[in-house]
Amino acid sequence: MKFLNAALVSLVLSTSFFVNSANAGLILSNYTHVNTQGQEHTKTFNVSGMENYKNLVFTVKARGDYGTLSNELIEFFIDDTSFGEFTYNTAGVTSVVGPTGNSALDYIIDFSFTISDSDWTSLYANDSLLKIDWKNSNAVDARDNYFVDYSLSGEPSQVPEPTTLAIFALGMIGLASRRFKK
Repeated sequence: MKFLNAALVSLVLSTSFFVNSANAGLILSNYTHVNTQGQEHTKTFNVSGMENYKNLVFTVKARGDYGTLSNELIEFFIDDTSFGEFTYNTAGVTSVVGPTGNSALDYIIDFSFTISDSDWTSLYANDSLLKIDWKNSNAVDARDNYFVDYSLSGEPSQVPEPTTLAIFALGMIGLASRRFKK
């Protein structure tokens, strides 16, 4: 009877792994002041060990001269692939605060885009480095309070630990041996 109880406890503990859901985790982030007109910025991140992440979302908050001129925009590249040009009125921009302060040029825009699992696999396949570039068009002016702040978050894939699988296997063996004794 003690063996059966231990086997059942092992089974309950090991199956709890399969019920738990993954929590989104921050993979990378960067905050940069916009201090020159038409500024460009490049940062390379080591994402070693993150090849199995999924549900990736790239989120951006930018404050700057993204006003009413069609050439006032910011463009994002991931590993030299453009993920779009954004202004205050681009489809997909989820929040716009502007104009702020005393300037008709001062906008805060929020937007995000999803990186599909297949795109992530493709980006990761080259190496374990991820290069993020952004550039403001030459029409985007610089001011002390202008910035670009971005992050990439996702969920690690559920991969069972070897000890969890071992406990699960012992529980199943215990249940099977109990059945065959009868």
